[in-house]
Amino acid sequence: MLPPAASNGPFDLAFGLPLHPLAVHVPVVLLPLGALAVLLMLVVPRWRAALAWPVVVVLGIAAVGSVAAKLSGEALAQRVGAPGQHQELGNWLVAIAWILFAGTLAWWLWQRKHLQQRRATGVVGLIVGILLATVAAAALIVTVLTGHTGATAVWGGLVPDAGAGAAPTTSSAPPADQTAPGVTEGTTGISIAEVAQHDDSASCWAAIDGTVYDLTPWVTQHPGGPDRILGICGTDASDAFGAQHSGQAAPAEQLSQFAIGELAE
Repeated sequence: MLPPAASNGPFDLAFGLPLHPLAVHVPVVLLPLGALAVLLMLVVPRWRAALAWPVVVVLGIAAVGSVAAKLSGEALAQRVGAPGQHQELGNWLVAIAWILFAGTLAWWLWQRKHLQQRRATGVVGLIVGILLATVAAAALIVTVLTGHTGATAVWGGLVPDAGAGAAPTTSSAPPADQTAPGVTEGTTGISIAEVAQHDDSASCWAAIDGTVYDLTPWVTQHPGGPDRILGICGTDASDAFGAQHSGQAAPAEQLSQFAIGELAE
């Protein structure tokens, strides 16, 4: 469940759920479809008259949808944390969606003018076509990368590898009957000095609100990028975690999976 935080604007929630997973389907589906149709029109001139206006409409909806996806993504990030590379690619997706829409519309109006005047577009038409094809190909690539990074941010480390034969855990926390590596059995807690010894990507521990967490596997999985986690390795990160995720249930639930012991008084 989402934390009972104040609304982050009209693009935050829909029926009590994040709007972003719904809004993102518009550009993710329509932008590649429109880009492929643009490439088809460039390759097969006789189909241009029939496809041009429907393709322009599809690209226009995709461009508007990309803005809705961006705004709803920013609202979701305020609740669960920034998704790092996915957010950056989302910004690129908005830009390229509008460029492809505007470029396709301008190209078709130019093509119609030459058709009506029964003039060939010549070398200029070839160059413009190549540029438009490049933008369409870029739109396909950026859409795939944006979708992939978004899926990784949500599902990375949670879905078992089909070839592994067994589902991996998302935490390095030891079973209840074992002691975490480096922790002396029978102690009343883990000292902050011992936490400080685990301060890099090979072994990253952090103390948060009196509990020690082994965040090593989370370094590469954190939606906001590894630097956010590496910056708190070996420290008491209570203030940093509270500043970023105060009142948010999802990050707190995720964090609980990495608990390895209590911080010694």
